[in-house]
Amino acid sequence: MDTEISSKIEQSDIQFLIEKNADGIIVVDEGGFVLFANPAAERLFGQPQPALIGSPIGLPIVVGEMSEIAIHQPGGGLVDAEIRTVETSWEGRPARLASVRDVSERRAMEDRMRHAAKMEAVGRLTAGIAHDFNNLLAVVLGNLESARRRVGREGGALVSMLDNATRGAQQAALLTSKLLAFARRKPLEFRRVDLAELIAGMSDLLQRTLGEGIAVRTEIPPQLWEVEVDPTELESAILNLAVNARDAMPESGLLAITAENIELARDESEDGSSEPGPHVRISVTDTGMGMTPEILNRVFEPFFTTKVDGRGTGLGLSQVYGFVKQSGGYLKLRSEPNVGTRIDIYLPRAVVLPGQASSRIETSVEPKSIPRAREGETVLVVEDDEDVRVTTVGSLRELGYRVLEAPDADAALNLLQSNAEIELLFTDLGLPGSVNGKALADRARALRPELKVLITTAYAGDVLVREGRLDPEIELLSKPFSFAELGIRIRRMLESGSPPPSRVLVVEDECLLNLLVTDMLTESGFTVDGAANFKEAAAKARSGIDGLVAAVVDLGLPDRPGDELVAELRSLYPDLPVVLATGYLEEDIRKRFSVENGVQLLTKPFDVEQLRAALGRAGVKNPRTDAN
Repeated sequence: MDTEISSKIEQSDIQFLIEKNADGIIVVDEGGFVLFANPAAERLFGQPQPALIGSPIGLPIVVGEMSEIAIHQPGGGLVDAEIRTVETSWEGRPARLASVRDVSERRAMEDRMRHAAKMEAVGRLTAGIAHDFNNLLAVVLGNLESARRRVGREGGALVSMLDNATRGAQQAALLTSKLLAFARRKPLEFRRVDLAELIAGMSDLLQRTLGEGIAVRTEIPPQLWEVEVDPTELESAILNLAVNARDAMPESGLLAITAENIELARDESEDGSSEPGPHVRISVTDTGMGMTPEILNRVFEPFFTTKVDGRGTGLGLSQVYGFVKQSGGYLKLRSEPNVGTRIDIYLPRAVVLPGQASSRIETSVEPKSIPRAREGETVLVVEDDEDVRVTTVGSLRELGYRVLEAPDADAALNLLQSNAEIELLFTDLGLPGSVNGKALADRARALRPELKVLITTAYAGDVLVREGRLDPEIELLSKPFSFAELGIRIRRMLESGSPPPSRVLVVEDECLLNLLVTDMLTESGFTVDGAANFKEAAAKARSGIDGLVAAVVDLGLPDRPGDELVAELRSLYPDLPVVLATGYLEEDIRKRFSVENGVQLLTKPFDVEQLRAALGRAGVKNPRTDAN
């Protein structure tokens, strides 16, 4: 009797384990008909136990081997599973017992990991191609711009051809920029951004881009958290998604842009790459044609596009993918054919420090003129690519800088040690040898702490970018750069950290007197720009004189009267203080300028004290004696 009780307990334990097992357990006879199925098997096959019992299993049952199978459920669901089978008996008949394990989640994770590895490999390849291509474009664009400036406005058909070539090269530069964004190697300028302000500022642009047939709806809550991103790249990402939505709604439709604050749970991101915590979710939803699962698996790959009419480059979504990843967020994309597509961008909430204000979105304004060098300013250019170096050096010399050049770090350090006049180091990041541009910058600053350093590169890589962000102490100009970008950035770097100079324009045709007035002003702490006649002075004024605080103008200029130059200067620099100097002061001149604010008459000959006094009456502060 004890043996019978023991046997019954063991059988009940086995039954309990089978019923509670997470794996599906089925028993089939030699014909493949189901004799038994546990609750887990019901969930896997999507059918209750009574429906399974007596029905054919419809799966390969191979004893002693593990097989991978796909279970098609009655409702259309698909389950990836592994099945292991052993010989057994059931109620005295030969049978087979199969253990079926759901591996759908594991398979999906493996697919995501393979996809991530593929995207990373493509990204590394893409970044290398973009680097080489950007160096070539730097040469092409630089020479096209130089040729265009030399031809001038009278070149006719040649000017048109140069402009067309330049536009083509600029489009190529834009493509490489998108490739670097996908590869997460594009240096981003992170700022805390008010998303409500940013998206509201894009409304008109989005409506113009999408056209009248597509309605745009935005829902942005008033208490939306700030995020820390590159605002220009975020605007570009939203615009890319909107353009894709427009192409998916060729006749009409609705584009909805919404945002909300969410708490992201651990491992909630599909690839597990985003840290848990507070995030902002930006959702872009359309009512377009949608995408199939096969297309969804490839949409973020560079150059993959479903547009057959040549409208797409296949870089829009890949650029968005790279930007979001580099910003510490992640993307979720859902789409259904003939229903529409929704793309969610998850961005971490910005860490707000006490007293820190958010950044306003600024629109870039093209300068009226490209700032030029001041007398004697010296720049050291370090670039191993000879074609790029020749182009860069030529552009800087055209801007008026004194330029020294070096092909590598060793030659650059030798020049820095022997030339104290060098004010700015402009170096490529990728240099031959063991010292790259970043290391050269560190060594140069150790030799000359006051030296300004600007780094240029076609591809920042991990040397300058940490966790997707440009190191805060780095000043970077990405290749390819234009003549204007180079001139503006160099000028800004040279002027940073020091008060703007107090510049005075001296217009005097007598050479000795011009030198005398220049000495007087220099002794008083001013910086002087000189001109010998009306034409030369007007040309300098029109090209822009940074820090201009006053002008000293001779009344009797050889080409046109000095009082006419005063009017010209005032049209360019309203309320500019002017000292009008003359050896013979006519009464009508005295009467005309005696009531004009900011214009003082000074009779020749005069000394330095009389000149200072006239400038003071005109409202000019002496940089050496007057308080700030």
